[in-house]
Amino acid sequence: MTEPNNLPEAEAERPAVHWPEALDPTGDAPVDRALSLLEGVQGAPVADHAGLYSALHDSLLEALDAEPGLPPAADRHASPTRPEGDE
Repeated sequence: MTEPNNLPEAEAERPAVHWPEALDPTGDAPVDRALSLLEGVQGAPVADHAGLYSALHDSLLEALDAEPGLPPAADRHASPTRPEGDE
């Protein structure tokens, strides 16, 4: 059986990760907001990547399901605030 190599030189043998440049805006605000979640991937631990990609997926689905011209779903479903005393 092969033992794991925990020597420091093993770190130097790993190829450098090439992260893409910043994305160009799409011009669609909900899609651009969703894609902005990608900015957090580079600095996040690998264990957190699945959650970030899942959030990106859900945000893109919400953006694609939205009716043009309507506010995002989260804004549409929020209960309106009323001044104290109004019923």
